[in-house]
Order: sequence, then C-alpha cells, then structure tokens
Amino acid sequence: MEEKIKNMEKEIKKEIKKAHENLERNAEKVEKISGNITKNILNKVNNENVLMGIITVLIAVLIIISLFPGLLSSFNKEKIYSVDIIKIEGCSECFALSSVSDTVGKIDNIKIKNEKSLNYASDEAKKLISKYKIVRIPALVISSRNIDKINLGESFRKDKNTAIFDKPVPYFDLSSGDIKGLVDLKEIYDSSCVDCASLSSIRTQLEKIGVKISNYEKVSYNSDNGKELIKENDITYLPTLLTSRNIDEYWWIFPKIQKSFTEYDNYYRFSEPFFPYKEISTGIVKGKVKITYITNNSCIDCFNVTQLKSAFQSLGIYFYSEEYVDVSSREGKNMLVEYNITAIPTAILSKEILDYTTIKDILEKVGTFEDNEYVFRNLDVLEVKYQKMGGK
Repeated sequence: MEEKIKNMEKEIKKEIKKAHENLERNAEKVEKISGNITKNILNKVNNENVLMGIITVLIAVLIIISLFPGLLSSFNKEKIYSVDIIKIEGCSECFALSSVSDTVGKIDNIKIKNEKSLNYASDEAKKLISKYKIVRIPALVISSRNIDKINLGESFRKDKNTAIFDKPVPYFDLSSGDIKGLVDLKEIYDSSCVDCASLSSIRTQLEKIGVKISNYEKVSYNSDNGKELIKENDITYLPTLLTSRNIDEYWWIFPKIQKSFTEYDNYYRFSEPFFPYKEISTGIVKGKVKITYITNNSCIDCFNVTQLKSAFQSLGIYFYSEEYVDVSSREGKNMLVEYNITAIPTAILSKEILDYTTIKDILEKVGTFEDNEYVFRNLDVLEVKYQKMGGK
C-alpha cells in the first residue's frame, strides 16, 4: 500500500510540474500553504494516512493551479512602475537619443505613461537643463516616484525622483555651442601597392559600434601632408589608419579598443598593421601567403579542404595564391614524406605566414612550423571526415 501511495505521489508531482513551469520557483509559498494542512494531518492520523493526507494536499494544489494558472506566476511578477519621459533634443548630427528611449521602453517593469520631445532652446527645456545641471544634449529625463526601484544601468544618474541620461556622443556642448565627438579618420596609403589592404571597412566597423565618422580622408604617403603625418606618428608601414583623439569620448566602446591604439599628439594610430602591408623602409610587401592544399581525390567522404582557407582568413591571413596537390602525384607523395603528413586533406602555408606574429601561438595549437612553413595537422578540431595516412 505504501509503495502504491509513493508512486501516486510521484505521478501527481509530475503533473504539477507540467501544469506550471514556475511551481519549483515558488516551492516555499506552496509549502507554506500546504504546511499547516500537513501539520494537522500529522497530529491526527497514522503513517499511512499521513501519506494519503500529503497526496490530498498535492491534489488540492494541482486543482488550484489548474483553475488559477496565473496565481503562481504572480508571485514572481515584478511590479510595474509608470514613468514620464522627456527628450531634450535639437542637434541632428548628434547621438541618436531614440536608441536609449527605445531601450527604456523595453524594460519589463516600466510602463511609459507620458512621453514628449523638447527643443533645447525652449523655455521648458532650459528649466530642466538648469534644474538637472545638463551640459550637453541630447538628454533624456525620466521621472517616477519609484525611480530608485528601477534598474536603468550606469549610463543614467539619479536625482530624487528623476533619472537623467546626459552622456551622449557626439553631443552639442551647451557652454561652447560646438558639436563634439565627431571622429575624423585619415588613411595614409601607397597607390603603387596593388596588394596592400584597404582600410575603408574599418570605418563601417566603427560605425556599427556607435562611432560617428564625420570625415574619412585618404592621404598619399609621398604627399607633403602624408610625409608630415608619417613623421609625426611614427608610421613605418602602409596603409596606416589614424583616428582623431576625440574617439576616446565614446565611453561605451573606447576602453575595450584602447589597447589597439598608440597615442600621439593629435591622433591615435592603430598599433598593428592590416595585412598585406608595405614596409616603408624596405619597400617589401608583408603578409602575402600562398596556401597549398594536400588532397586525395579518391576520398569522396573527405571534407572540402577549402574550409581551411576560410578558417585561416577569419584570423586575418591574406592569401594571394592557391595550389592543389593530390597525394597520388609524385609531388604529393614527396610532400607527405617531407612534411610527415599523417592526415589529409590538409594545407601548407608559405613562409610569409611568419609575418603574422600575433597569431603564431594560435597556429601552433593546431599545426607545426616546418622550415618556416606551416602545416595544419589537428584535423580533429574541425570535427570533419578525413583520411589518416601512414607518415614516417
């Protein structure tokens, strides 16, 4: 009998779990409801009847959940707080304030009661600017008597029943009347280097993380301006990208990318070159790598070896040439022996791979350097089908 009751109890518990996902989270409240009933039962009946009593309680809880499914979820539901939002705007080139106000509107425990926009030159806006000591616009003012109970993050400062966002970049400086935070980029390049990298994509990447670019200028290295920039910013390779110093005003991203820059009087320079690049002192183009694929055309289940190219390119490696060598050819057989290749398909990278000093440690984890060339060996990391060879 006791065993049957235990089994019944297990089944009922399963049904309760299915009836509501939040039951476990609210176990304490359920136990509190059922605890008094169970205690009374314990005082009146023997062990077998105690189990029956517990089951009765569980069934009762199940019925309550079925009839009132929102009961348990209400235990966890956050209180909703009404807020009023005022946008202080008036600068078309400045930070898009909607990116903040839209985010605030998506916070679960906030309900926007009223929302309006003011031009910073209006009398009402001037009163708010003075009251909350706002020095740059656009700005966002959120009012609620429960403002301390609303988590708005570190980008807001709070003043009594108000939270103020006044850290936009770019912004209109109310004291000077200037727009600040618009970034200029200068690319110093050599038009004769047809293999050199193009840096214009970096502009797109910076804009995606919120940096507003006002001007992108390409400067020839042998022009007067180019020569001056090379000297003032210790430029030793081309192309090189300089960014105006005000990029450090972008407080949400600059600390994360600061290590990528070297600081000078008027600019930040990207510390590492983008491949391929040309050394100014020698005229040598660095980073042009040849990739040789070692394959077996008879292995129809083997993975497509060009996947390796994509993997290397994701590390920033530039390939100017590709070659396929089958293991059935004389050259292929010789390469198997020369490089002690034990798994195919694989790839060998030319000596120019040594130009990529910053990723050498990564490459060594999945392959080896042989006489200044690189052999990819750890095919298991790709989780693909390949063929094992004899090796030496």
